[in-house]
Amino acid sequence: MSMKMSKKQIYIFSFMLPLVVMIGCMVGFQVQPFGDHSFLIIDGLHQYMPFFSVLYDKLKGGESLFYSFRAGLGINFLSLFSYYLSSPLNLFILFFRKTQLNMAVSLLIVLKIALSGLTAGIYFTSRTKKPGITVLMVSIAYALNSYMVGYCWNVMWLDAIMIFPIVIMGIERLIDKKDGRLYGIALFYALYCNYYIAFMICIFSVIWYLFYSFRSVKQFFFRGLAFAGYSFLAAGMAAVLLLPAYSGIKQTASGDEMGLPVHSWLTSFADLLTRQFNLGYPISHDNFDGNANLFIGIFTVLAVILYFMNREISLLSKVKKGLLLILFYVSFSEEILNFIWHGFHNQYGIPNRFSFLFGFVLLTMVFELFEHKDCIRNWQAVSGCVIGLGLLFYSRNYTTEPMEDAMYGLAGFLILTYGMILFILSFDHRHRKWHMALFSVIAMVEIGATAVAGFDTNGQISVSKFFYGTENMANATEALDDGTFFRSELADGKIVDENAWYRLNAVGLFGSTATDHMVNMMDSLGFYTGCNEYLYEGASPVTNLLLGVRYIYYHPEDTLHTDFQYKDSYGAFDVYENPTKGLSLGYMMDQSVDDWYYESAYPFRVQNDLCEKAFGVENVFETLEVGDPVTSGCSASRTNDGEYYFEYEEALADNMTFTIPINKDMDNLYVFYDGTQVENARIAVDGEIIQEGDIDSQILFVGKATAGSSVTVTFELKGETPTGYVRLSAANLNQLRYQELEERMTSQALQVKEYTDRYISGTVVAEKDQILFLSIPYDEGWEVVVDGKATKTEKIGDAFLAVPLSEGEHEVELGFTPDGFSIGWKISLICMIIFAGICAMTPRIRRKRQEKEEARLKKMLWEEEFFLMQESKNEESASDEMPEEV
Repeated sequence: MSMKMSKKQIYIFSFMLPLVVMIGCMVGFQVQPFGDHSFLIIDGLHQYMPFFSVLYDKLKGGESLFYSFRAGLGINFLSLFSYYLSSPLNLFILFFRKTQLNMAVSLLIVLKIALSGLTAGIYFTSRTKKPGITVLMVSIAYALNSYMVGYCWNVMWLDAIMIFPIVIMGIERLIDKKDGRLYGIALFYALYCNYYIAFMICIFSVIWYLFYSFRSVKQFFFRGLAFAGYSFLAAGMAAVLLLPAYSGIKQTASGDEMGLPVHSWLTSFADLLTRQFNLGYPISHDNFDGNANLFIGIFTVLAVILYFMNREISLLSKVKKGLLLILFYVSFSEEILNFIWHGFHNQYGIPNRFSFLFGFVLLTMVFELFEHKDCIRNWQAVSGCVIGLGLLFYSRNYTTEPMEDAMYGLAGFLILTYGMILFILSFDHRHRKWHMALFSVIAMVEIGATAVAGFDTNGQISVSKFFYGTENMANATEALDDGTFFRSELADGKIVDENAWYRLNAVGLFGSTATDHMVNMMDSLGFYTGCNEYLYEGASPVTNLLLGVRYIYYHPEDTLHTDFQYKDSYGAFDVYENPTKGLSLGYMMDQSVDDWYYESAYPFRVQNDLCEKAFGVENVFETLEVGDPVTSGCSASRTNDGEYYFEYEEALADNMTFTIPINKDMDNLYVFYDGTQVENARIAVDGEIIQEGDIDSQILFVGKATAGSSVTVTFELKGETPTGYVRLSAANLNQLRYQELEERMTSQALQVKEYTDRYISGTVVAEKDQILFLSIPYDEGWEVVVDGKATKTEKIGDAFLAVPLSEGEHEVELGFTPDGFSIGWKISLICMIIFAGICAMTPRIRRKRQEKEEARLKKMLWEEEFFLMQESKNEESASDEMPEEV
């Protein structure tokens, strides 16, 4: 085996070897098409696959990418598309059926990982005149390191990570050859495919530029201007997505949390070092923000140590690389720097998402070491082993989460193996290429084996378990579609965003683009919410009427907690229909709704106040007085209006028990509770458990309770903190008042005549000057025309879209264009024309520059020849004038 390989061979093998490993994982772990599994775990299952389903249906149906009613009561789909779905490679899914979508996306993951190996191979090949097996080694390590294995289910990040080596290659070409075209197009691709990871790449690109070795201050300055120009040009070309995305981000919880956190240290040096030794155990999800995927081969640890010992590598290069490593270690550990790297965004269970940049720096150091392998000395190999083992010992003794002893033993064995090979290489010059080949092969086997072990650790999901109802739901939605607008939901989704997987106009949304105001509103109304989610769990008859929910779909194992009535069954789903007729997307409300107090922590009060202010119907929910809880293993004291402050002592199944007094027969009893550290709740009527589990922070249907019944709510405290709060409220739905509300709302409902994903038209009658409430999240992208005239939109509850209308009948039209799109596409077009002009002019400019340089060289050569001729003539003249010697 020769160390030297052609560029073509490097490219082929840097793509094929990761591809072979990934296909082997598909076969071994029975990933489709080799079984029933998928690589799409965690959010890949609960978010990305449903979003891919929406994209698939839109592309197949020729629908607009601007908006969708498939989730969240309506979402700015272009904003969601720009984060999750904008990769051109996603068009690959169109070659598959809907039921094969999991297989298509799993294959996309495989393809992008293999392409990451290829782009790394292209980059490292560009930096050497003699590409060899070491280039292949670092390329495969880039594609199959623990970051790629642990986080590959974040399929939307992989394009930016894949193109990143080309971005760096473009920067170096811009500096060395005055050609920024590659940098511009590569950075544009990263920004277009995923602005989030591209933001991290942009930060690193600036640092890489500043740390580059320039020939002069003049070169640094003028190349810096070109670097900035191409960076802005790349951002401009991607503006068609970046501006709508920015507009969407501003409305999310993350957009409201741009302030820097308080300084604190997340983790220690020993803990981070342990992650570099952690073979086969990547992080796929961890709520600890100080964790990181840092493993990129044990060989990198030894090689980086030898990098700093190598005498052919300049001291300045060592200082720069050392500072980069220190910067990353500090950034992994320090709260403020970590927050900045993540785009001023909290990590939410996926820690240190920028650690792939750290791995890239390590691999460049490994590459540079082996470019100077002739200077590796035997004492360096021995010292490197000693230091490497010392770091391993330090990790074992000072980390807060040590690995298994077998893992330390394997890491130590690999350090000694690599060290022994380099030790022999240092004096056996005759067989040096064979030793280097052996080192590289073992390193590639290590990376491949740990990648396979990592996928085993990650686990996979069963496609049939979660997606078995796809065809049944398609039949159901087709049968129930009567051409009118209505919403449907699932009683208990197996996937958080399961509603989006199907063709349903749905309520719930779990995604990074969920608007903060909508999350807060749904929380106030009694729905289950999180930092970037609001789900259908917690619905009541009032909110079903308000949001126009006509159907609920039940899996066979779901429990019925609803007033909906059975309608039909479609394979895996039973369908229940709302008994209320005349549901709509919008209703006329009295102007006093502007005084609606929606910020209460008690959802029954929020819904009552809305019914009164908007429709003049009072006390739809009759709230019940709840007494103080009986406590065990804790103490609790009432602070205000139903809220209890507790001090925790020990976790018991009955830490708190509330009893709800039932003074009359009730048909529609509801309960709501929330607080800190609450789990394992049990709601019982006369000792019979009605609901149980982690069911806090949502309205819960209890049902019938006769006068004198004992209704109790018991729960356990987690004990994660010594103190906390709990609040509980209960109410009975007054059926007569609810019917009055029904009649009032349906009589003033918007009659939708036509709708698409971004257009709605209909008629409505206002009894007086009123406000048309639309159960659509407020977005500046909505434009409303009333009776042929543009009308300004308003907000209800700081969340819902509304239109003020005068008394009488009105024709209402709504159209959606994402905020920022109109200016964005124009900027993109201008920047693309400029970039195309640069690409067209650059060869001509370079040719003229070359001709000018050739002319200069010719002139210099002519002047030199002329000078030599003159000197020759002068010498001859001087010789002629000399007198002959006697």
